[in-house]
Amino acid sequence: MRKNILAIQMSAVSADFDTNCEKVTSLFDDFYSKAGICGVQKENRPDIVFLPEVWTLGWDTECFQECALKNESAVEFLSYLAKKYNVNIVGGSYIRKIDSEYRNTCPIIDRSGTLCAMYDKIHLYSPDGEAKAVTSGNAPLIVSIEGLKIGLSICYDIRFPELFRSYMASENKPDMLVNLSAWPKTRRTQYEVMAKARAVENQSYFLALSQTGLIKNDIYNSGYSLLVHPMGDTLASLNEDEGFIFETVDTNVVDNVRTTYPNLLNRRVDDFGFHPKYVEIGACV
Repeated sequence: MRKNILAIQMSAVSADFDTNCEKVTSLFDDFYSKAGICGVQKENRPDIVFLPEVWTLGWDTECFQECALKNESAVEFLSYLAKKYNVNIVGGSYIRKIDSEYRNTCPIIDRSGTLCAMYDKIHLYSPDGEAKAVTSGNAPLIVSIEGLKIGLSICYDIRFPELFRSYMASENKPDMLVNLSAWPKTRRTQYEVMAKARAVENQSYFLALSQTGLIKNDIYNSGYSLLVHPMGDTLASLNEDEGFIFETVDTNVVDNVRTTYPNLLNRRVDDFGFHPKYVEIGACV
């Protein structure tokens, strides 16, 4: 089975939800209009669109809680885009308030605009204050979007391979792993290395999608997002500019790699303390 994925690398203005929504709208319009996609056949259009971590407010942990109320309409906004473009959206992340707690949350929205699932970031980056501002999630999530199984992670999660190994211990092993981030430019090389390692060790496509551009005080996001083949080759990558990765992923490729090299079957440990949830979204087509 083949699915077309569109990953949007963008910069965000700190604590400015409206401006960031305008940016996302512009990038959607730019991609669809330049690609001439709206009127072409289904097989040449995106099936799933991915956005980076905290695209709604940028990476500024000091304003996470303050901005949570401003972010409340993030799902409504993404639902509008999903319906307009008839596409599933894995919505990066936004900060949401649940009772007295705050979470760094990725919403998953289907083509009809329905919110189908949410993943709360599990590993919080304590050196920069995230762990003080946000409460950790505790449930890894595999979503099957029209038959393509995807294991979710957000930013700092990528440093913890046991999370991804827990996905491979599931009876619903993902065909693709994704990390949606606001990754710092100073550690860009590490991000690429870990993305390739996670792809190879789990024999899965791996999408590493980061914000780009200024964070604050001469500190920058990395950009340089990439899509990695299950054998570790880079299928597509970006530089520091805003832009798009538009590629096709093929579950038959994953199956062939895992059959030829039965690494996952040869593991001696398969319980890492995480027990992923599994949600099916849309018809398997």
